[in-house]
Amino acid sequence: MEDQGKYPKDPRHEQTQHLNATAATTKIIFIYLVFGFGWILLSDYIIEIIFADPASLRLAQSVKGVFFVGFTAIIFYYIIHRSIDMYVETILNLKDAYVSLDQGHKKSLTLEEKLFDLAFYDPLTSLPNKTLLEETINQYILNHPNDGLIGFVYFDIDEFRNLNEVKGHSVGDELIKEVGRLLSEKIEKPTMLARMGGDEFVLALFDITNLELFLPTIESYFGVIRKSFILDQDDFFITYSAGVALYPDHGKDYITLLRHADAAMSIAKSKGKDQIVIFDEEMVTIIKQQTELLNQLRLAITNQEFSLHYQPIIQLSDESVAGVEALIRWMHPIKGFIPPLAFISLSERNGFIKEITEWVFQEAANVYKLWKQKKKSFKVSINLSAAILMNDKFITSLIQWIKDHDIDCTKFNLEITETSIISDIDKSIHILSTLKRLGFTLALDDFGTGYSSLTYLQKLPIDSIKIDRSFISNIKEDTEEFYVLKYMIDLAHHLNLTVVAEGIETKEQADMVKKYQVDFAQGYYYCKPMTQDRILEYFKAFHMKS
Repeated sequence: MEDQGKYPKDPRHEQTQHLNATAATTKIIFIYLVFGFGWILLSDYIIEIIFADPASLRLAQSVKGVFFVGFTAIIFYYIIHRSIDMYVETILNLKDAYVSLDQGHKKSLTLEEKLFDLAFYDPLTSLPNKTLLEETINQYILNHPNDGLIGFVYFDIDEFRNLNEVKGHSVGDELIKEVGRLLSEKIEKPTMLARMGGDEFVLALFDITNLELFLPTIESYFGVIRKSFILDQDDFFITYSAGVALYPDHGKDYITLLRHADAAMSIAKSKGKDQIVIFDEEMVTIIKQQTELLNQLRLAITNQEFSLHYQPIIQLSDESVAGVEALIRWMHPIKGFIPPLAFISLSERNGFIKEITEWVFQEAANVYKLWKQKKKSFKVSINLSAAILMNDKFITSLIQWIKDHDIDCTKFNLEITETSIISDIDKSIHILSTLKRLGFTLALDDFGTGYSSLTYLQKLPIDSIKIDRSFISNIKEDTEEFYVLKYMIDLAHHLNLTVVAEGIETKEQADMVKKYQVDFAQGYYYCKPMTQDRILEYFKAFHMKS
């Protein structure tokens, strides 16, 4: 507990002390008067009886006077000393009260500063929070109703959720602090940087004088933080998605600017992230459509609106069917066919991809058993989302699912994109190695679209690469694409990997990939994705070898 002496005295207590002191003083004076009058009268009477001669009487009177003076001095000393003590005590009490009041004032100022910081500043980064940002922008709008211009840039860290799951929230917090620090060192007033919460920030640029320089300025800010960060001894390349709204064109108050910038950021995410998108009115419609689609997506499995189509993968050495790729299709009862590109990325952003992936696994496993394939090397390829692969619970859930449904993992090939593994290569290698031990074969899908495929190709425990259709579609001999393709094939074979060419649409393309020793191919030239019934007919037509 606090020392009570540090606090001011209770006024009622001081008043009681004063009354007690007055009563004690009055009592002493009364006793003194009684004693004095009694002494004078009684002592004279006694002296006259005892001393008869005048000389002795005068001496006795003198002694009596000296005694009375001494006694009176003692009485006055006691009264004066007591009064001085009370005065000193009062001064000390006042001093203590003053010190206590001063300390209380300092504490109240400190508490006021802390409350101000809590109200207007982010405790993690010490940046202004959304409350201070809102007040600042509203005040600027109030002061500049007709002549002001604000650039409201709402942005967040791409794949931050995956980073938190991989490295933990403390590492994520370190990244947020570092991003805030780097940007704070770059920007100058009147530009304001605020943290909205989580991995979300806002850059507010006030009094923009040249809109042509606005985007280059924003890009220069992102250039400072769009880089590799060493987080928990691992290297992560961090990118950002941003939405921009301008005052007064896109909103005349803080809430509208925030809503429109957020909508633009959502569009940036849907377009592949790592970009800046400026708001326009169409975005509101797009966001509403996506929200509606997501709500319908959550009912698709329950309502049995999903189905799997299968595209054959051809072994070029004998043109037999080596396997199929399972491709999800959504047939909405009202909207009709909805292509995967319209809902897969949406499901990834909202966490629904887990349910979709589990459904694909289950459906493919059930169908495989019905096919009763005799060819031991025949496999069903399933695409694995980055959001699923890097989830810490993925392997545990997968193993349990395999046990519950008695799944033969050797009958499945998992296709993983480069973007799903590049954020944390060490963890990716661990996960892929675990999948290999379970019996799955692994393929690196969309090979060649990333900038670091060749760097990590030797490290990954994969069995094959699937060359992206972008290298196939317009390829001709003696072109740059041709030599890149030839290099990819030779490199993969040197590393004992098989090669699958995607997107084969013409006979020329088929002849070319076969000529340069591609192992497998798939595309519309051979067959479009088909339903289960039609794929069975296709198998019979091809006379599959056992």
